[in-house]
Amino acid sequence: MSNISASQFRSKYTHFRILVIGRANAGKTTLLKRVCNTDEDPVIYDEKNKALRGIHDINRPFMFASNRQFIFHDSPGFEAGDESQLIKVQSFIKERARATDRNEQLHAIWSLPLRLLFFQCLPFKRFCLELGRERFMLDLEERFFTEDCFGNVPVIAILTKFNDLIAQVYDTSSDDDTNCENAKTEWKKLEASLFSHKSPPKAGVCVGDMHNNNGNLQEQVEVLIDKTAMSLDDLSLKMLFVSIQNNLELCIEYAVKYVPFLEPEISM
Repeated sequence: MSNISASQFRSKYTHFRILVIGRANAGKTTLLKRVCNTDEDPVIYDEKNKALRGIHDINRPFMFASNRQFIFHDSPGFEAGDESQLIKVQSFIKERARATDRNEQLHAIWSLPLRLLFFQCLPFKRFCLELGRERFMLDLEERFFTEDCFGNVPVIAILTKFNDLIAQVYDTSSDDDTNCENAKTEWKKLEASLFSHKSPPKAGVCVGDMHNNNGNLQEQVEVLIDKTAMSLDDLSLKMLFVSIQNNLELCIEYAVKYVPFLEPEISM
């Protein structure tokens, strides 16, 4: 990793741009609010940087007023099986890759592709559900991770419904901790299947119960931030991404790890 000066670090990037792919009700907005540590609703902007309300378009960025260094783009995913949605996502990624301004480029993709299939059990049987691992992604989602369409932009696959996964493996004869561990084991199997694709994501993250203010929200967000940061090859981008998340502990950790690669500026 080559050294860069502190001034280069500050001037190279001013924003971190993320494409979020996922169906409606997948928990995208809740997740982003947790990442940005805010309760406010995001604001969508048009080509003239005019704020809009209630209009979702992959080409129209949105952000939270309290943290404008994060710029997000929203795609509804491929739930309807509409191939035009896949083409639109692929075109957006390619267009951003051609941008000469680093701040206009796409820096990361958070994909929420994982769906959990419920199979009805016979009456009077002990509560049981079977995971359909071979169909936990739709055909177009399979294509997204098969066709090399995102180039050097790292993709992080996110399962936002961990509680649903617990429900699927729930065993009434086991305690909650055991059921939670069993769900984590199933997640690892799903993750392994995801990584077996021709163009796999850089990392997988499993989160849940993001609406619960009393849960381990900060810990879950830290895992997502850390795995996203570790997937970035550009040091300036990595440090910017960590710093704008406003997590002091994580900032210190990355500063200790990577600041030695920053060359000190020489005053004249």
